[in-house]
Parts: sequence; structure tokens; C-alpha cells
Amino acid sequence: MAILIGAQPIVGVVVVTHGTSGVCLLEAAGSIVGTLVETAAVGVSMEEPFDDVVHRIEQACGQVDAGAGVLILVDIHGSSPFQACMAMVDGTRPLEIVCGVNLPMLIKLATIDRRELGPAEMAELLRDVGRRSIRLGSELTGKVVLQESR
Repeated sequence: MAILIGAQPIVGVVVVTHGTSGVCLLEAAGSIVGTLVETAAVGVSMEEPFDDVVHRIEQACGQVDAGAGVLILVDIHGSSPFQACMAMVDGTRPLEIVCGVNLPMLIKLATIDRRELGPAEMAELLRDVGRRSIRLGSELTGKVVLQESR
């Protein structure tokens, strides 16, 4: 069961990925910014029955939801884990899903007020952080990169 920080519940976060990369992402973020409260990771095996994946995601959502809703961060749009996440959009709680989870998104969680923002606002903010974090080295250095022949 989720805990409350202060008087208001915070939005819970569930990271859903192929394999154990979600666990690794949460551990990496925790080592940089400290433990992220009310977060959980669900690793999906391709051999696992779809209904079992849905059930485990549902359990994780229940563990981190203290009443403010849940934000699910999934690795690949259109994948089986993504489809299982979409099963959570059933109207039982405020919930949003962001595809393409990356470490900068999780680090940003440490600096936003998860009591004041709902899942939809958090989703937009983290999506934008994730997009801004994807850069080309040549953009940052100003050095010209030679085109590869195809």
C-alpha cells in the first residue's frame, strides 16, 4: 500500500520494460538523486502470458497509488508491455502512460511536486524532458561529423 507524504497523496510511478531494464533505471536514478518514493518496476519476459503481465502491472499500480493516480513509463510504444499498460486505462484511477522511458525522466521525478501535478501533467513534463535529453554529440560540440557512405 502506498504511503502519504504530508497530507496529500503523490502520483505513483510504474516503470514497465522488457527484461529488467526498468529496475536498473530506477536503481541508477536512485544512486544519482536518492530513492524515488512510490515507484515500482515491472520487468516483462516475452515468454510470459499477456494476462500475467497485465496482472503484475495492475498490482504495481495498486502498490504505488495513494489516491493521486499513477503515471506509467513504458519502454517501447506498440510493444506487448505497452499493450498491457493500456489495459490499465480503465477509468478506475487517474492514469497516464508515456512511451520511451529514459534516465533523465526518472531523475526529473526527484525535482517535481508529485502532489500538485496529476498524472497527465507529469506525463507531459517528463515526455518533454525525455525528448530534450536525446542529443547528438555534434550538436553539443559544434564539430562537423562526416557523412557515412551507405
